[in-house]
Amino acid sequence: MAQFKHNYDQNLLSTILRKALAIKEEAAIKRHLNLKYIRGPQRLIPEISQLNHDPLRLARINQLVGAELEPYPISIVASTITFMGPEDGDGTVDWHSDGCPVTELIPLSIDDNDDCGVEIYKGNHETGHALLAEGKEIPGDQVFGVQHRVGSSTLGQFIRVLHRTVPMSRGTRVTLVLNLRSREKPYVDDNSLHYLGADNPDFSWVDEVVSDVREHRLPAYEAAMGVSTETPNSSWVEEVTSDIRGHQIPAYKNQVGIQ
Repeated sequence: MAQFKHNYDQNLLSTILRKALAIKEEAAIKRHLNLKYIRGPQRLIPEISQLNHDPLRLARINQLVGAELEPYPISIVASTITFMGPEDGDGTVDWHSDGCPVTELIPLSIDDNDDCGVEIYKGNHETGHALLAEGKEIPGDQVFGVQHRVGSSTLGQFIRVLHRTVPMSRGTRVTLVLNLRSREKPYVDDNSLHYLGADNPDFSWVDEVVSDVREHRLPAYEAAMGVSTETPNSSWVEEVTSDIRGHQIPAYKNQVGIQ
């Protein structure tokens, strides 16, 4: 994980913030994880795509991580805008592990709160999830924090890393979240289909995911593993989609308390 002064165009960030606040009530949904956010906001705010695909930004990030990354291509999770505050308002995101391999957190505004940031569990994420499932607290001595600052980005590989936002008792925070993945290994990905379906129940994302698997993830995986598959088909897609709708999503919703 790294935190750095990003030097992004402030006028661009101000435009993104202004447009996000203007559409918050109609576009932001608090569905689970105690998080209210806009899904795929680049579809509504084109300035986000401008920043997300900025060659200078990507070059700097690649230099920081020592690998070639690319913007995450699935539109519903390519980016998000999160709104956080006290529990009687927007709330703050609960303990969770990310599905996208790499995430850049860019605070757009922090008002009346100097303590907001991310808390990260030092242990194995499965151990942490098991503690939470048993109704136990994450031990304080197993957590470290990073404070968010306007003007700085926090870049992290939060896949399979248990983390949350420090609960807020006052103030607000608006954050632009830009997700990335390895260009060489796009198959390294933890965005489960049941999670995508529970969070985006219209299933408009299925064709996009299948296309990405066909054109990018599968060829890269085959190259890495030294295997070759005959021309892939999508005969399994309808069956998998039916199982996600009929079994996986209801079970997941019941587990995490989504209505």
